[in-house]
Amino acid sequence: MLSHHELATLMLFRDTERRIEPLDPDVLALRRYALVEVRQRQADETTLQLTRQGRELLARLQMGGKA
Repeated sequence: MLSHHELATLMLFRDTERRIEPLDPDVLALRRYALVEVRQRQADETTLQLTRQGRELLARLQMGGKA
């Protein structure tokens, strides 16, 4: 089960262009749950991306919030 901090961090991937620190404890947890992955863009640049599972979880959370 994700903590509220982990859920908030997951939502940041969807809602912002802000750089998220890859060694943040919440990001590490999301990586462990396979919701986020690290991508190597160039030799010295890595980015974090939502995985398919991460995108699906966010979609399910959005559906649950609509009345």
